[in-house]
Amino acid sequence: MSWWTVIAVASSAMKAYGTYMQGMATKAYYDAKADISLLQYKEKRIEAKEKGVEALKLTNETLSAIIAKGGAGGMLTNEGSIMINQLVTLRSGAEDYGLSGINQELIQNLGIIEFTNLKTAGSHAKQFGIMNAIFGLGTDIGSMGMTGAFDKKPVITKTNTEKYTVKGGSNWQPPK
Repeated sequence: MSWWTVIAVASSAMKAYGTYMQGMATKAYYDAKADISLLQYKEKRIEAKEKGVEALKLTNETLSAIIAKGGAGGMLTNEGSIMINQLVTLRSGAEDYGLSGINQELIQNLGIIEFTNLKTAGSHAKQFGIMNAIFGLGTDIGSMGMTGAFDKKPVITKTNTEKYTVKGGSNWQPPK
């Protein structure tokens, strides 16, 4: 086996190792991206919750203003148009708060889906990195074997051609 064969085998092994490490790096990338997406969706969910809290605060402020104006005007706050205004305001505030709850759930579900998809992509990247490394090494070694890199080379020695050569000419004849 020549030194070139040794170099070819070593470079094929290093290429396989590089492919394996590329698969591991891609998995790490997807895992990190999954963790970041989880944090981003948690942040969005908190924002949706804060919007719900803001809707409740606004509803309370509006109700307080309606009751205060009615009381200041000498009206009863539990009947008539003031009561209708209170009910409409409560209904609107409850809808806004309910929507913020739905948005929280949707954002959480989207976050879970994206996290799972990225983790799965990382797992597949790892598997394909390992498979590509193994199959690439096998292909390289198989190609070297087909070219005869692993065949035993004949040992070249001084041949015995003087027996078959006549001095002064070249009338060589094969042995009988």
